[in-house]
Amino acid sequence: MSTEQTAWGDAEGRRRDILSSAELILEEQGYAGLTMRAVAVGAGVSSGTVYQYFSGKEDVFAALMERRHEELRRALATVDRSLGVVGVLLEVQPLVTEFWRRFGRSAAQWEAKVLSGGRRGKEVTGPAQDYRKTLKALAKALTEAAAHTGQELTDDPAMPHWVWDTLIGLADDLLLQGARINRVKPDRLVGFACRAIERGITVA
Repeated sequence: MSTEQTAWGDAEGRRRDILSSAELILEEQGYAGLTMRAVAVGAGVSSGTVYQYFSGKEDVFAALMERRHEELRRALATVDRSLGVVGVLLEVQPLVTEFWRRFGRSAAQWEAKVLSGGRRGKEVTGPAQDYRKTLKALAKALTEAAAHTGQELTDDPAMPHWVWDTLIGLADDLLLQGARINRVKPDRLVGFACRAIERGITVA
C-alpha cells in the first residue's frame, strides 16, 4: 500500500486506500481479522470515513472480489488467441491461483455471513454478476483461441463453469502443495491439467 497521503477530496483515491488496507488485512489475518476499524487504521482514516464508502465488512469483501474479477477479465480480453486453448489456460492460471489464494478460504465465511443475515442486495447480486461476467469472458477467450487453431469447443453452457471449477481445484492443489508431496512438480501438474482441460472441452 502506498505511504503517500491521499489528497483531500480524492474520493476514488480514498476508496483505493481502503480496499488496499482491507486486502492486506485479509491476506495476513483472514476474514475474521477484516473489521471496519482495522481497515480504517490501515487506510489512515476514521471508521466513519470507511462507512461512507462501504456498508460493512461484507461489502468491502465483495468490492475486493470485484476488483480481482475485473483483473481476470482484462487478462482474458487481451491474452493472445494464437496461443491456443492450452496457451490461454496457462496464461490465466496464475491469476486464478492468486484469486483463490486471496479469497478461497474466506469466500465461504463471507457467503455464510451475508446469507445468514437474510441479505439479497448488492452484497450477493454484485459478486454473482461479476462471476458470470468472468465466465463469459473465459468462454469467449477459449472459443476464439480454439477457432484460431482450427479447433471447435463443445457447445454446452456448463463448459465455462467446469473449466473455472477445474482451474480452482488446480489452484487449491498448488497452494496446498498436494502434488509436490507426491513429487510432481507444479509446472508439470499445471501443464497436464491445462492439456486435460483442452481435451475435455474440444470436439474430436
